[in-house]
Amino acid sequence: MLRKVAVVLSITLGFGILSSINVASAVVVDPSTKSCLDKTVGAKAANKIVSAKKLTKAQTAQVAKCKSSSSSTGSTGSTGSTSSTTAGMVALNYVLLSTVISQQSGLGNISDPALLQVGNKLRMFFKNGNESQIGLSGFDNKIHSYVSSDNGKTWALESGVKIDAGSPVSVQAASTGGYEAWGWVLSPNGDKMTKFTSSDGETFTAGSGLIPVLNSCKNVNGVSTTKFGDFQVIKLLNGTFLAFAQNSNETPPYMRHACGFTSPDGITWTLDAAKTVALQYDIQTNPETYRNASGVIEQIFPVFRLDPSTNLATGLQFRTSTNEGLSWSDFSELSFFAADPDRLDLSNGDSLLAFGGFDHGQGGLLAVAKKSATNYKASRTENFFEWITWTISGASQSDIKIKNLCTNKDLTSSVKFATSGSNISVTYTAPAGGKGNSCVYALIGAEQAIK
Repeated sequence: MLRKVAVVLSITLGFGILSSINVASAVVVDPSTKSCLDKTVGAKAANKIVSAKKLTKAQTAQVAKCKSSSSSTGSTGSTGSTSSTTAGMVALNYVLLSTVISQQSGLGNISDPALLQVGNKLRMFFKNGNESQIGLSGFDNKIHSYVSSDNGKTWALESGVKIDAGSPVSVQAASTGGYEAWGWVLSPNGDKMTKFTSSDGETFTAGSGLIPVLNSCKNVNGVSTTKFGDFQVIKLLNGTFLAFAQNSNETPPYMRHACGFTSPDGITWTLDAAKTVALQYDIQTNPETYRNASGVIEQIFPVFRLDPSTNLATGLQFRTSTNEGLSWSDFSELSFFAADPDRLDLSNGDSLLAFGGFDHGQGGLLAVAKKSATNYKASRTENFFEWITWTISGASQSDIKIKNLCTNKDLTSSVKFATSGSNISVTYTAPAGGKGNSCVYALIGAEQAIK
């Protein structure tokens, strides 16, 4: 089972669960156009347009009319202008430490980081996968690793396969000593969620696994799960295990959800429908579940979405539990969007967030950010494949860099700057025929605050 799904109404996000926009099998429609279609031709007809392989003449005219209506209202992205509003601004509290990109060192499409501290070293496991759109080599669809001796600032590739799983993994130190990981062992008869163990935190051995039962986990529209994404596992204080996995197999318009599981031993899993996380919008890639250094359980849901009336982008949704997952705080928003997030608190006090991304020309991304207070605030609005506009406060123009992290390309010379009061607007316009801006970020100041 290939754990990857195409997204039509979303920005491309990374290989694990979400890797590409399949333009050959569906029509790309931005949120404002979709909203217009819902109003003018009805939601049912609009959904047929979104999922169509090819538009009829009438459908083409309907889409064109809505696109024309959307563009006639004007946007900050098309002109580079800005207003003095601070709507949607959030404090930037993560700074970029490092990136590693695909097609380097003989590898294929790298994706889905999983961090583990082993002594004074930091290891980042990842899937060395394929990406059919790019036509690359060097992949084996297994789990490899990078290692860092400076807390995630620089990375060196380690040799060999570390975990013989066919999917990204969840990995952690075991409470009983050693280390443990979970990943899918793929089989024509059904994929098994398998537990792996290691004494050194580098090379893991497969143990037992089972095929989870698909039932009773439904999204807000009552759509049941048909295929699970990658398990994110923690051990509870009572010795049992808690895991969450995204439903990775729906059709547009996407409203994917996350399913909760419990296990007495980390091997035999029972789906608990009461733990389902079903939102009014799409959970786009694998969520993260992590017990932080204070003992609080964190969950991060990649739910990137746009307000159809403003094109304002909302990023990662974050919640916590102080009672072993029995109840959760309200959701809050992290300051930037990241696909396939993975958290780790280091012994030196650093709080890291690893994440992925995807570019249709280069492939995937492994990136690491550190939590750090900054004096910057910013918002991000965009029109999918056409433009992105950041409104930034607390910075000068010379502080701001725009970069495609998946290609390691600085785009600053091609953007437009504008000012209004104390705010700076930065607009990036994608090249004609571009296929997504998910890897394009604003990096602000010497510390590289990320938005």
